[in-house]
Amino acid sequence: MTAPRRHRWRRAALNFVVVVALLTAASFLPPDTSLRNRQQTGVLKVCVPPSYPPLVTGDPSRPGFDIELLEAIAGEMRLRLAINTLASIGSDFNPRNWMLTRAQCDVIAGGVADTVQTRGFLQTIPTPAETGWMAISRSGTLPARGETIAVLPGTAGLDRIKLSSWVRAGGWRGQGTSSPAQFRSMLIESGLAAGIAERFVIDSLHLDDQGFLRFWLPEEDFPRYRMALGLWKGDQTLKRAVSSALESLQQSGVLYALQQKYDLVAP
Repeated sequence: MTAPRRHRWRRAALNFVVVVALLTAASFLPPDTSLRNRQQTGVLKVCVPPSYPPLVTGDPSRPGFDIELLEAIAGEMRLRLAINTLASIGSDFNPRNWMLTRAQCDVIAGGVADTVQTRGFLQTIPTPAETGWMAISRSGTLPARGETIAVLPGTAGLDRIKLSSWVRAGGWRGQGTSSPAQFRSMLIESGLAAGIAERFVIDSLHLDDQGFLRFWLPEEDFPRYRMALGLWKGDQTLKRAVSSALESLQQSGVLYALQQKYDLVAP
């Protein structure tokens, strides 16, 4: 009758030893000084691409949703916002290849999608802006099987491999394009029936002025994602402070006002 009791005692002792070992190991980890460092310098550094409308526009009079949001967040934190414009952001669909460093930025914005791939590199704070794969054509529908569709792979972290397989399975021929300018040219000058690209890329081309209609790809195949502010992994104190500031802006109505200003209010 005493053996089971001894067994339970040993299990409890083992659990206690494991907990103590974990706490001891944690004590050797470097302290998270990310927020304290920002408070000491008085500056919050953000890295953004040169242009990613409407999140980043490059227009000082209307700088973009992410820029104005971060200015408001920095204000809530009593910090000055320092903007570092880097062309490498968005140069590749994998954020690991953007060649960013902590010395350049505390926050990455203007094209960071809250996807599994992005979260493997950064910790994210979602914003109300929403993205995903969108198509565009003059009819508002995809063309018949066998037609050629312009495809701009994009750099926001969306699943390009799944898109490629979906296009082939639908019986279309995908014509890859390397830039928004080439994508636009393929539709207008080359006369392709339709195109597929990331939502904000299509928005930035203003093809509705040319008689084109935009529409989402089926959500059951391609879920939509929130855009996000990206922070370095491990910067937990800074992330909590940014999240708290964002929550305050939501409660005060500032966030909704910015959504309205940049036409990001969900229908």
